[in-house]
Amino acid sequence: MIREKTLMAMIWGLWFFFNAQASFTALAAERVMMATPSRGLFEFPAVVAIHKGYYKDEGLEIRKIQMQPQIGVKALVAGDVDYLLAWGSALRAAVTGVPIKVVASMASRPLHILIARAEIKSGKDLKGKTIGVDSFAGTVDYLSRVAVRHYGLDPDRDIKIIVTGESPLRLAAIRAGSIDATAIDVAFAAKAEEEGLRRLLNLAEITDLPLSGIGVTDKKLATEREQIKKVIRATLKGIRFMKQNRAETLQMMTDYLGIKPSQAASAYDASIQSFTDDGFVSDKGLMLDIQLARERIKMTKEVPLSQVVDWSLLREIKEGSR
Repeated sequence: MIREKTLMAMIWGLWFFFNAQASFTALAAERVMMATPSRGLFEFPAVVAIHKGYYKDEGLEIRKIQMQPQIGVKALVAGDVDYLLAWGSALRAAVTGVPIKVVASMASRPLHILIARAEIKSGKDLKGKTIGVDSFAGTVDYLSRVAVRHYGLDPDRDIKIIVTGESPLRLAAIRAGSIDATAIDVAFAAKAEEEGLRRLLNLAEITDLPLSGIGVTDKKLATEREQIKKVIRATLKGIRFMKQNRAETLQMMTDYLGIKPSQAASAYDASIQSFTDDGFVSDKGLMLDIQLARERIKMTKEVPLSQVVDWSLLREIKEGSR
């Protein structure tokens, strides 16, 4: 009887200990708000890092929220979110003097395919047509203009650009005939082709424009460097997992993006090399992005790289891993 009571006391003691530990861990975790403009492969390293518990391993509780890029920039500056995954919008805001920096890249080349209705045989047939984007002045808008210029057309005169929402909504808009083409996330491009839409162009083939990364405010960069390093480390682990574990990554893509396994496989194979290994982007790619941003807003003043990116945390992480 005494032994039974002792055993029960031990069991209750262990139960209390492990529950107390779990409660303490939950309380100790830093809550972090991360904004993303839409679902897609460009944000997938963060999705993988959440799914595999890499942020949790760093003591972070990530809350990911979807919002339009321009709203995301405003929310970042206001402190309503801590991190922004909309690379293009963050960088273009920094070019204009908004106090934010990109601190790490996830994809160093575009992950978008320009698709169109079946009757559009080539890019030149886009003249007079309507292209759908997720938001004005966002990355999809930006890439659409790059694609149109590639075909010798003027995006301000030869086509019409309208906002029709994220990738699945833009696909629906093409089906409905309200738009004629869109630069869509590669994960949804295979689905579009299976439905009879036409692939016109892989944006990664015509530009080194970086696509996705992590943006933070200058204030956070100055005061919360350790937290930012935790976010970067976990995100880079997500990229490494994607590259080293194809089968499990395909399953996560299928579940998260709502696409078929065959479509996930096609998207993975077409895009995996666009993801960075170390979080850095070449100066050439950055200068191209800055140049396009300056042209868009008709800015003549030169913009130094240090105004838009800060690789110091990546360097510290790299040094610490040696």
